Amino acid sequence: MAGTYENFMIFGLESTGEKVKLDVSEDEFCANNGQNVLDPHQVLVIVKEDLRRIYIWKGVNSHVRKKFIASHIAAELQSDLVVNGHFHRCKIISVDQGDEPLEFMRAFSLKATIVPEVLERDSVEFKQLHASSLKGSAETNDKKVYGWKGPPPKRTGKGKSHVIARKVDRDIELKPKQSTKPPKLDNKNVIKKIVTNKVPANFKRQNLILGNFQIFGNAIKKAKIFGEEVEEVEWEPVNSLPVGIIELTDRTLRIYVDETSKTIEGIEILQKLEAPKVVEQMVEKGEEVDYKTWTVKQLRIYCQENNIKVPVPYRKAQIISLIKKGPSQESIKPDSNYKTWTVKQLKEYCKKNDIKVLSTYRKADILKFVEEHQK
Repeated sequence: MAGTYENFMIFGLESTGEKVKLDVSEDEFCANNGQNVLDPHQVLVIVKEDLRRIYIWKGVNSHVRKKFIASHIAAELQSDLVVNGHFHRCKIISVDQGDEPLEFMRAFSLKATIVPEVLERDSVEFKQLHASSLKGSAETNDKKVYGWKGPPPKRTGKGKSHVIARKVDRDIELKPKQSTKPPKLDNKNVIKKIVTNKVPANFKRQNLILGNFQIFGNAIKKAKIFGEEVEEVEWEPVNSLPVGIIELTDRTLRIYVDETSKTIEGIEILQKLEAPKVVEQMVEKGEEVDYKTWTVKQLRIYCQENNIKVPVPYRKAQIISLIKKGPSQESIKPDSNYKTWTVKQLKEYCKKNDIKVLSTYRKADILKFVEEHQK
C-alpha cells in the first residue's frame, strides 16, 4: 500500500463518495496555469507532501455533496499517509476557486484567472449537471408522512428510471498562447552591443537606458597591477534618480531595436562635449600668449583648430614648443623609442591607430603591438 503513495498526488471524487487517483504529474498540473486539470464543476484533493499540505480544491460550480465528501476523504488520506505511507502529517487546507490563498498559488506557480459565473439553481445547465441530486431532494421534499392508522396509498403507474449521464473524460488540446510580454533582456549583452559602437565626434557616452527602463551610468574603477595603474569602465544601475520629469538638453539619443521581436533593446544618451575657450594669439596687438598657463587639453584643441598635428606621446613642453615653432605637418615624427612612453601614451597611440589592446595587457605586450604596427 505504501508503494502507491507519491509526494504529489491528485484525487478526483465520484458521486458514490469514492476517490479516484488521477494519472497527472505535478508538471502537467502546473501547465497552462492549471486549467487542464482544474474544472469549475469538480472537487479535487491535492497532496503535496514536500510542503506537508493536503489541498481541497473546490470548483465554483461544484456540488455541495462533493465538497462534504472531500473533507472526509482528505481526513482519511491524512491518516493513511502517516500510518501506511510513513509520510509527514499533512495539514488540510480548503481552497475555493476565485478565492485561492496565496500559499496555494505560490506552491504551484499559478496566477489568478477569471472565475466562471456561478450557475443559478434554476438554470438549465445546473439541472443537467446535478440531475440526480435535484431529483432526490425534490422527492424528499414532496413526500408525505403517513401515520400508522392505515396503509399508505398505493402508487399508480409505473415509475420511470432516470438515466444518470456521466461526464466523459476528454483530452483538452493545448493551444500555444502567444505572449504579449516583451522577452527578458540580457543586460550584459545589450551593454556590450551598445558600447562597441563608436561615439560621434564631440560627443561622449553618458548614460544607457535598457529595455527594462533601468538607467545605467558608467563607473570608472582604478586598480594597480604590478605597479601600473589600470582604469576600467563598468556600467552599473543608477539607483538615485531625480523626482519628476527629466528634460534632456544638448543630448543625442541612439535607439537599439531587436530585429526579431521588434522591441527596443536599449537607448543610448550621448552628451556633446563643449570645447574650452582657447585664448587666441593676438598678433596684431603684439601681445605674447603664455602657453604654460594652458592645460594639455587646451593646447591640443588649439593645435587641432590651427591644423597643427601633434603626436600622441607628446607632452606639454613638446606641444608648446611645437606651437611656437610652427613646423610643417610632414616634419612631425613621433619618437621611435616607444620604451620611454608611459602605458597611457601607448594606449592612446593604439586607440588612434585602431590597434586593439585589452585593458589587462602590460607595457611589454603593448610595445609588441606598436612595433608590429610600425613595421
